[in-house]
Amino acid sequence: MWNVTDETPVNCQRFLDGHGMTYFQKCLREFPDKPELLRNMMGLLGNVAEVKELRCRLMTSDLLTTFADLLDSNSDGIEVSYNAAGVLSHIASDGVEAWTIDHPTRNEVLERMVAAIERWDLASKRNINYRSFQPILRLLEVYHTPQCQHWAAWALANLTRVYPDKYCSLVEEEGGIQLLEVLLKSSIPYMRIQNLAKIVITHDYFNPLLFPPFIKDFGSLERMDLDSDS
Repeated sequence: MWNVTDETPVNCQRFLDGHGMTYFQKCLREFPDKPELLRNMMGLLGNVAEVKELRCRLMTSDLLTTFADLLDSNSDGIEVSYNAAGVLSHIASDGVEAWTIDHPTRNEVLERMVAAIERWDLASKRNINYRSFQPILRLLEVYHTPQCQHWAAWALANLTRVYPDKYCSLVEEEGGIQLLEVLLKSSIPYMRIQNLAKIVITHDYFNPLLFPPFIKDFGSLERMDLDSDS
């Protein structure tokens, strides 16, 4: 289901219409110690959350509480927490007016999401495969909720750092560098977001003349970025 819903809104709708969220919650209860199942379910819900027209169907107290609690999950490394944050970022990107529940509050969830992101190791190896960064790149433009930008910038910084041969070209082809440059010119994203954006755009893939291949240790920016907000 994770694969068949990827960038396929009609299948995401079919999942919801087929009582998919009921099965999701049942699986959480019945199989709490199955990390691969949980990762796959959250990856699937990440695809659903990318579809703007369907996000309102995730806006229930029970589901938002579940997603927020999964931010603290250590299941399958960072994957479950990462996907939960992605789901919440897309939901939050619709703005304050779209958050139609009283509990949990939007601010509470966003605070928990940022705390989770800050716990992840930027060098984490991943069990995920992106064919397009468009959903992530759209979040870079959500200036009304910088926490959404935070998740997106972290994702790009992690993936281009750990898998540069695969993902640097994808960022470039889909216009990610231009969006990051615009972000860095804005005063709205807080410092941690800007630092993550710098990690991406200063990668030697994008600056072959400034940072030639024979330079092996270009860690000063990354060390600065990891330490400056502590």
